[in-house]
Amino acid sequence: MHRRHFLQACAAAPLVACGAVRAAGGYPSRPIRFLIGYAAGGTADISLRIVAPILSDRLGQPIVIENKPGAGGIVASQGALTVPADGYTFVLAATGNFGISPVLLKSMPYDAVKDFDMVAQVADFDYVLAAGADSTFKNIKDVVAYAKANPGKLSIGTVQVGSAQFFAAELFKSMAGIQAVTVPYRTSGDVVAAARSGDVQLMVDTIAPVIAQVRGGALRALGVTGDAAFPALPDVPPVSRAGVPGYVVKAWNGLAARTGTPAEATQRIGRELSAILAMDEVKKRYIDLGIIAQYGAPETLRALQLADIRKWGAMMESAHLEKQ
Repeated sequence: MHRRHFLQACAAAPLVACGAVRAAGGYPSRPIRFLIGYAAGGTADISLRIVAPILSDRLGQPIVIENKPGAGGIVASQGALTVPADGYTFVLAATGNFGISPVLLKSMPYDAVKDFDMVAQVADFDYVLAAGADSTFKNIKDVVAYAKANPGKLSIGTVQVGSAQFFAAELFKSMAGIQAVTVPYRTSGDVVAAARSGDVQLMVDTIAPVIAQVRGGALRALGVTGDAAFPALPDVPPVSRAGVPGYVVKAWNGLAARTGTPAEATQRIGRELSAILAMDEVKKRYIDLGIIAQYGAPETLRALQLADIRKWGAMMESAHLEKQ
């Protein structure tokens, strides 16, 4: 089968990535689990489902994807610590559960730094601020002007309190100097539905679950949070140049494993992901869905995590946000 068709077919598989199982000695010798702390269909889920079938084919073992949404990704992360550190269970490490939860929560059931070994960065992505197609907001300046004229009346939809999207919205309010109500929803699909119906006036989410709605005219993208326009939305300006100078928020996804996982396993997964993420078809598939394929070594992913812990901790202090 042509790899492009293989990728398209397997990306839609609900749980187990395609791939012929080849009996062989060494690692891996049985199926591998990827735990995702967010609902199916979001950026976290999509970014792993795209690479999983190719990784499965290269490893000769199935990749079983398990979505365990809840508590901002903590449920899945905790699940990865209840199994042996044998290289057969990995967890999605993302800005939310590894970079924000450590500073947002008063207590956590684990240490997000000490209890996990980083394996590899997989993706890099921006967020998008969007409104319903019937909204009077045509750009970011309209949003800021309305919010300043009507303190506390602007509603902004995001997923889950403590998610990276939630914090991106809080930072937007702080840097724009506005008062607004942030309305958390369970999934990205719920946020999109709320923005389309007008239940919220503005939404903040990753580009992946929004891009089809923007292209189809159901949502109006007002700005992206990176420092430049996103390739798949070239006409949407960065928020930093559209009304809120200095506002730049980027996020990341990757894989982590319980501390003490054999290097044979983490290094093998890392090598394969590096090769997969360099494939033109994978990079194009990511871009089309609002994601940037970005391999990063374990130390790179750890540096991203620590930088976010510092950044979002400082933001909480400056915005006077209380720990949950």
